[in-house]
Amino acid sequence: MTEDLDWELIVIGGGPAGMTAAIYGARYGLKTLLIEGKVLGGAQATSPGIENYPGYAYIVGIELATKMKEQVKKCGAFIKEITDVRAIEREGEDGDFLLDTRRGVYRAKAIIIATGGGHKHLDVPGEEMLTGRGVSFCATCDGPLFRDKTVAVVGGGNTAVTEALYLAEITKKVYLIHRRDELRAEKIVQDYVFKSDVEIIWDTVVKEIKGNDLVNALVLENVKSGEQTILEIEGAFIALGSKPESTLAKSIGVETNERGEILVNAKQATNILGVYAAGDVVESMKQIAVAVGHGAIAADSAYAYIRRIQRGPLGYA
Repeated sequence: MTEDLDWELIVIGGGPAGMTAAIYGARYGLKTLLIEGKVLGGAQATSPGIENYPGYAYIVGIELATKMKEQVKKCGAFIKEITDVRAIEREGEDGDFLLDTRRGVYRAKAIIIATGGGHKHLDVPGEEMLTGRGVSFCATCDGPLFRDKTVAVVGGGNTAVTEALYLAEITKKVYLIHRRDELRAEKIVQDYVFKSDVEIIWDTVVKEIKGNDLVNALVLENVKSGEQTILEIEGAFIALGSKPESTLAKSIGVETNERGEILVNAKQATNILGVYAAGDVVESMKQIAVAVGHGAIAADSAYAYIRRIQRGPLGYA
């Protein structure tokens, strides 16, 4: 069977933003393709439990991702998993987009970039194995699962300090582990943490995360003395920042901020006509509910754009 390479809308990225965009695109009647380099789900799929997504008091991340995937299929969007987009070109100044993949070159009238962002990792033993079993990269997402427990936050920037402050409100004890002797966070944020019950462990790095089924301790090393110690905890929050997956977008001239996050307007439109962006890859709050909203808006904007170039103005576009 010959691969269908011609589409009206192609969504790149299969997290909550991408799947929502595909759902809306298909429901609008657009011939919609969703392309994901791995498998559908995005970062939410690694969460042991989600308690802040409307409609679910609690749901395991992979279960929510599976429900979204089923809805994408039901709405009529097509899915290509394990398919990386290697390059994007455009035919002329405002022509079709050509997406190069191992399956062939796909053509689209408009594209939505929902490639997400990757959390920076410690790259130490135990981190990957225990992710979702005590290791988390989002206190807002997973913090309530550690209520009245002892946890550690690793990092020294604004994200790490604000997550430590948030966790201090709901957990029994919070340690903030930082490799230097001063924090990188803004002064006003530092003032808050110094007045809190958060215990800061200075000049220290994590060498290993220990645990069998669940996290139970960290192996720490003082960077000045080289002394190693064991810190018993029940949860480890890695807050070293995130790196948006925006390389593909930047290759076609999409504007980003200094952190590499894509800049969009209220319609999720980038500076490139016909290119929209949604989810963690854009400059915004990194939450599933936000990503879903982005995806819906991006699809609506892409629909208006595609129909306008095909039929002329719709009145509201």
